[in-house]
Amino acid sequence: MYSVKVPEKWRPSLAQLIASVVAVLIILPFFALVAARITSNQFVRETEASLHAQAAIYAAQFANAIQRASTVDLEGVRISAQQHERLALEWHPVDARLTTHSRSILSPRPDTMKPEQAPKAFYLEIGTALSALAKQARKTNLVGVIALDPNGTIIGKSGKETGSLGHVWEVQRALKGDVVSVARWREEEYRNHSLKSLSRDTQFRVYVAHPVIVADHVVGAVYLSRTPSNLNKYLFQQRHTIMWLMIGVFGSAALIGAFLWLFLSRPIHQLQAQAHDISTGKTETRLPQYGVKELAGLGQSLINMGETLSKNAAALQTYTKHATHELKSPVTSIMGAAELLEADTITDQRRAALATTIKADAARMNRLLNRMREMANGQIAPVSKPATLAGLHPSLEGKFAQLTIEISGNVSQSLPLSHDAAIICLGHLLENAAEHEAKHVKINFDDAEQTLCVHDNGSGISAANAPKATEPFFTTRREEGGTGMGLAICAEIVGHQGGQLEIGAWEEGTMVTISF
Repeated sequence: MYSVKVPEKWRPSLAQLIASVVAVLIILPFFALVAARITSNQFVRETEASLHAQAAIYAAQFANAIQRASTVDLEGVRISAQQHERLALEWHPVDARLTTHSRSILSPRPDTMKPEQAPKAFYLEIGTALSALAKQARKTNLVGVIALDPNGTIIGKSGKETGSLGHVWEVQRALKGDVVSVARWREEEYRNHSLKSLSRDTQFRVYVAHPVIVADHVVGAVYLSRTPSNLNKYLFQQRHTIMWLMIGVFGSAALIGAFLWLFLSRPIHQLQAQAHDISTGKTETRLPQYGVKELAGLGQSLINMGETLSKNAAALQTYTKHATHELKSPVTSIMGAAELLEADTITDQRRAALATTIKADAARMNRLLNRMREMANGQIAPVSKPATLAGLHPSLEGKFAQLTIEISGNVSQSLPLSHDAAIICLGHLLENAAEHEAKHVKINFDDAEQTLCVHDNGSGISAANAPKATEPFFTTRREEGGTGMGLAICAEIVGHQGGQLEIGAWEEGTMVTISF
């Protein structure tokens, strides 16, 4: 697995990270506005689609009027085979494809020209009917409508235009049988008006030219136009809603920033200060008011770690003092015996006695070092499979053959101790029992109460010494080589498993109770 090391100068502080999050929250609505502006094409295409639909209706009215006049000669051009094939389909809608890109918008529509010939009478009659319909509809849909004969001459309109539009590109296409839509700039003076505002209309108009086809001949065209809505106008119309939206966004960003500072930044700084206190050896610990459970758990873990480090440091200091004190006597004895062995006048009996002393003191030093190693292992809390009394019984009987070991209670139920930890802990308890002349030991585990009781019939312990029995290096058998660390190791192991070890004096022997 590969990892990327981030240079120190590129690593942001927590305050910078929170400020970045808040800034992104504030900027997001502006990105939304940019995205909305990209969708401005939709306004144009909606207008284009509406004009196509209305143009189809006007063209159908125009064609019906031509068909009713059976004596009319069809003057227009004949449509192509491809156009005929499209019209023969049951459904042949026209797609809206205009865009607002400035390069796709044509120059303003040319003015009308004087027609080369006047339109025929029946076209003027049809135009009069269409004009009445267009003028009435314009009051609602704001659409400009122009009806043209096969030569492009205006025969009906919703406005005041007169003359010919046969020279206009889209009209020419329509008179050849194509359905055409274009966007054209409005008048130049309007586009460059110095007082333009968000509330003004769009700077261009959408034009749709639709052919009127009868018997595969183009007998005329309808020419519709309208100014589409745009994003600026829409935003102006929705300005009050947008204002409240921005207030909500800024308020939400401020609230999120406050929450991040209160529940994340402030607690992390407190954790940092607390870790610094622990690293400098300050023993006072405090639990700040953390905002989230994870940080609260981290803070409590940091406090527990500090207490453990402080406890371990104190224990190490205590172990060092006791170890140097305990090792001082056997080392002095060994050095004295070695000096006496160097004398030429020493007898064989005396030499054997000194050798015995050296061996005894060396064995005592070895036991002391082994106990300290076991104490360290107890602090690490050995990990292995859970232990059961039934599983431990054979090992304990084999190790302590001089004791009769009886197990009872939930012997097949898993203990709240690992197998290794249980062997070390019970081993020391049984060793103590054997050293105090015990012959019989009862071990009981109560799963409901989560207690493990070890009762021996040895010489027992006095009530005065019972509270001090688990202190490191406390022993009443120092002359016999006792190190005073066996019960301390047991208490250490049990403590790491969340339990508590208590020693009590009974009428016969000693009762050790381990509560989990």
